[in-house]
Amino acid sequence: MNMTEVTPENFVQAVQMLYHDQDATRKKIASEWLLNVQSSLYAWTLADQLIRMNQNSEVTCLSAQILRHKIQHNFDELPMEHCKGLCDSLLDHLSRAELTRISTVRVQLAVATADLALQYVGWENPVEDVVEKLKTSSEHMLTLLEFLTALPEEVNTSTIRIGENRRQYCREKYSNCGKQIHDILIFLLQVNSTHNETLFIGILKCFASWISIHAFNENLLLTSPLLNSILDILKSTHCSNELHKSACDCLCNILELCEEYQKYWSLAVFLKQQITQHLCQPYFQAVKEENLDKAQNYTRIYINLIESILECLIDGRQSDLSDLSCLHLLLYPLEHSDYEVAQSTFYTWCSLSDYVKTHNDDMIDKIKPYMNKLIDILCTQCKLDSDHLGIPPETDEKNSKNHGASNSSDLGEFRYRVECLIKDTIHITGALNCFQRMFEKLQSSSSLSWEESEAPLYIMSCVASYLSPDEDKIVPNVIQAIISTSTEPGHIHTALKYTGVRLIAQLDQWIGENNQQFLKSILQYFLSLLVDKDLRHVSADAIFNICQECRKQLINDFDQIIQATLWLDQIEAGSEAAQCLLKASSKLISRLTSTDDIHRYLKLLFDQQIQSLTEILSNPTNSNYTAIIKRLDCLTAIFRSLDFKIAHDETHPCTIIVQQLLPLLELIIVRYRSLSKLSECWSRTIRFIIRSMRSHAKIFFQQIVTLIISSYEDIAHSCFLYLISIIVDEYGNDQDLRSALIVMSEHLTNKTFSILSNQDGFKQNPDLVDDFYRLSSRLLQRCSFDFLKCSVIRPIIEQIIPNCSLEHRDASASMIAFLQSLAKLTSASKKENKNKSDRPEIRSLSMSLCETYFPNVLTGLLRAIVIDRVPSSIRSSISDFVYDIKTYMPDKFPQWLRKSLTEIPRTTKNGSVEIVTIKQYEQFYTTLCENDIQPSTIEYEFETFAKLYR
Repeated sequence: MNMTEVTPENFVQAVQMLYHDQDATRKKIASEWLLNVQSSLYAWTLADQLIRMNQNSEVTCLSAQILRHKIQHNFDELPMEHCKGLCDSLLDHLSRAELTRISTVRVQLAVATADLALQYVGWENPVEDVVEKLKTSSEHMLTLLEFLTALPEEVNTSTIRIGENRRQYCREKYSNCGKQIHDILIFLLQVNSTHNETLFIGILKCFASWISIHAFNENLLLTSPLLNSILDILKSTHCSNELHKSACDCLCNILELCEEYQKYWSLAVFLKQQITQHLCQPYFQAVKEENLDKAQNYTRIYINLIESILECLIDGRQSDLSDLSCLHLLLYPLEHSDYEVAQSTFYTWCSLSDYVKTHNDDMIDKIKPYMNKLIDILCTQCKLDSDHLGIPPETDEKNSKNHGASNSSDLGEFRYRVECLIKDTIHITGALNCFQRMFEKLQSSSSLSWEESEAPLYIMSCVASYLSPDEDKIVPNVIQAIISTSTEPGHIHTALKYTGVRLIAQLDQWIGENNQQFLKSILQYFLSLLVDKDLRHVSADAIFNICQECRKQLINDFDQIIQATLWLDQIEAGSEAAQCLLKASSKLISRLTSTDDIHRYLKLLFDQQIQSLTEILSNPTNSNYTAIIKRLDCLTAIFRSLDFKIAHDETHPCTIIVQQLLPLLELIIVRYRSLSKLSECWSRTIRFIIRSMRSHAKIFFQQIVTLIISSYEDIAHSCFLYLISIIVDEYGNDQDLRSALIVMSEHLTNKTFSILSNQDGFKQNPDLVDDFYRLSSRLLQRCSFDFLKCSVIRPIIEQIIPNCSLEHRDASASMIAFLQSLAKLTSASKKENKNKSDRPEIRSLSMSLCETYFPNVLTGLLRAIVIDRVPSSIRSSISDFVYDIKTYMPDKFPQWLRKSLTEIPRTTKNGSVEIVTIKQYEQFYTTLCENDIQPSTIEYEFETFAKLYR
């Protein structure tokens, strides 16, 4: 098939092939052909024709979908003179019962009609016209409801880009139809004599949709039979889940209105009374019947009620909405067996806590009992099952990685969320209060099971780091109790020991201030647990924490730590536990005062690494990939933690060691550079060698740089660029190395742009973009004069202009940071431009580049915000850059901004709608040109201006 063969017959054939052909290749051909049809201008008439023909449900459904898609996304293609015909055609389609009996067709046509109503300015009364067309038959009731539901929903969605001015006009226009819509819904409710649930649900969905655009005033809502019906449904325990959800959606939308409590005071008071008095028992019934959907619905209602009246609850003034007893509603879902139900309340608890903190600290004592109850319930919910084996399940927001034998689970995720909630609300509960309550829970009985003891310990570990070092009543008892337990496997449950170690690790600052009492005993306890595989990582991590906090105090115990380190590194090389001990040992070595001791202990640490690497590399196969990575991780852990205080003219203790390591590291990267993961690990190791030795690693500069460039030339991993940026950061100010760095940068730029200059090169290689422009920024900062004069500086800037809308956060941030570095070089300030001798030349060169490229850069960035709708994180970076232009080039910015604005369209493509008025245009320009405007205000103005195009 090709586009010259677009006929109704071929379309039907393609649909048949797509849905029923067993050949995957033919299905793909059909799919691509149909997508091409959808993107063509011919799709407008073809889809309308096929809907009218209604040959079969599949063709009609897809045709309706295409027509809806064209109206939503390509309305500018349609000439204004054809809009009236499309409007009439859609009304005809809606009025054909044989079409709208198919629910998917009905939905697509209703949404298409609603989208047309919002975009076609010549259609003045769409609600009246659709009602008039469909009122003739009861068969059209669902179709009418579908359209009336879609209209407010589409007003509030960003799917169609009508701009904020048009959107606000439509919002106000249709919100004034509230009385008319309410009368229609009441009529449909009354004629639903058969109690058709589908129709009832449709009525409620439509009601909820119009509530969202504030179409109904308080009096109408309070007296509406629909509100009574909603409350009756929610009080009932026998309705279907779908009807229950529709009623819940309505009530939640009404509660959102009550956030404007001064406008909806009586409504808020009425709903608070109804919910607190009548919607608690139905929740407990839903829990009893194990109806999760209904329990979640009631929880949503409780949350929306509390959030809508939060200000009244906290302001301290007595009123019908200030009774704090309604906070019990938030406690009920916390005890639900499904963790998602409990977690859904966490944001509201945080909001409550933040509001108290920022608006009325006097309420803390009144809120505290509810927070204490919250902690008690969370403690119960965090309890592990009695038959749980191994360590507690753990997870975090970034990954679900778990150490030891246990796998991460819903409970692990829940416990992590609990930890976050406790920390977010700690200014109300108080760390010591929370710690003490849990300690009392542990002391309440001498016969607590292991799981009943572990849960309070877990809660205590969440707040332990917040305790004052002066606390001397509870903490010593807790530590003594934990370290006195048996370390032999099988005596004490692994999870209980694990959480105890975690708790002590969180008390590292307390231990640092009170080390004489417990430090040696704690260390011995942790070391003894290293033999247990399940407890190995948490114990090693705890040792590292203690070593960081008590370096000097642990010097006398260093031999034990180094022996444990070498033992674990030998039996479990590269594990996270081994790395923790390597870091702990390195921290302590860095504080030794004897040169002989330093060299002796360093030799112990590194000899094992060098020997192991030598053995691995003696077998030149890719099967050693994992073993090499583990050893590189070990080297990284050591160098990352070594922080000797060495004078510039002294010999660094690691010099001889690095000389021994470099031949092995060279062999690794030459042999395995094609493996991206290994290249990243290798680069990380080199990075921390340089960061650890700083200027003392200069003697290895040429060897390392040669390796990196040859590797990047062979395989362009972005990690090599990042590593070069570290080298530039460390040695860019060194006159002896500057020319070599510039030559290197030119070579790397040419190689990088041979990749990025391909079609969608920036989009396909965001990591390369990120690390390349980070390197370029470092070169501007460290080798300003030489880099500004080199041949690649202009292409580096030029490549940014067509890629301003790149949506990768880190890559975009690096490009903009590079531009900011360039802008700062135009400053006469010594702070921004530290090189005294070259300062005038640097200012001249950088200003010339800015004047050449920044006008087009500014246009590209403005289009990225307004037209391409880049994410808010990127918009924030752009705002910072604009602030810098205003700061360093205040006389240039107004004319550059004016030029950029002239290239942003003010009307839709067909000229039917004015997107931005002249007044808004000038206001945006004037505000951005104000002298004292801050980045946050610039970002707000960008966001406001961009809304006009959405």
